[in-house]
Amino acid sequence: MYFEQQLQQTFFEQQISGHSIFIKLNNGEFVAKSCSMENNNEQNFYEWIQQIQGYEDFFSKYNGIIKLDGSKVIEQPKVDKLQQQWLDSLIERRFNRNNKKYLLLENLIKNQKNLRIMDIKLGFTVEKESHIMRYQESTSSKIGLRICGMKMQEDDETIVFRDKLWGRQISVDELMEAFKQFFNTKRKDQMILNLSQKVEQLKIFIKQNCKEVISWQGTSLLIICDNLDDVKIRLIDFSKARVDKESKKCNEEIIKALNSLQELVKQI
Repeated sequence: MYFEQQLQQTFFEQQISGHSIFIKLNNGEFVAKSCSMENNNEQNFYEWIQQIQGYEDFFSKYNGIIKLDGSKVIEQPKVDKLQQQWLDSLIERRFNRNNKKYLLLENLIKNQKNLRIMDIKLGFTVEKESHIMRYQESTSSKIGLRICGMKMQEDDETIVFRDKLWGRQISVDELMEAFKQFFNTKRKDQMILNLSQKVEQLKIFIKQNCKEVISWQGTSLLIICDNLDDVKIRLIDFSKARVDKESKKCNEEIIKALNSLQELVKQI
């Protein structure tokens, strides 16, 4: 699929983490995630998972691969100063006009305002040598969870923005305080109950349908709460995940990390 030059493109104002560039298309109808021309890992994962009935309850709906015109001017979104600094740095480091290949995904937060969004990296260990110390010195090695990004909005204004560097440096107690802040609403108890129930449903889905995933390395859980305090969860980031169609055993590390999340929110 090829989008013509006149199609509106804007850097995605709700991106709070990651190495890839997200571009909002057609005023938010879709979001496009940049991917390597050489590495098809995430594309292969989505093409595999979309064959499983009900996947869109736990993963972003996948709409295939698109090519974007590299000469198109991409508009800058209006975001808070702290997020703007982070987004500018990401674009400077990662945006490549010569890379025209993008994954076309559903926009999970289309037309929603006053959101609370948290990106949690799942897993206790990592295979990449250069990242081992990062895991050992962070909350990942202790509870299998690390905050990679957090954004909270009130009255259409961002009141909290945290990036992955902050998430690497905090203790387990500080992570708990961040969760308390994230769920500090009038319907806190119901939101936490909804989150725990949805995580339980996700664990069942993984155990029943994802035995072929032998590694979930780099995968995050995205938690999205809207202004009605509804809770949505999605697994994201599969550039390092590995699928082996001969595998018959469920990968336990992601289940342990999700168990850890359920135990943590019980303490809020």
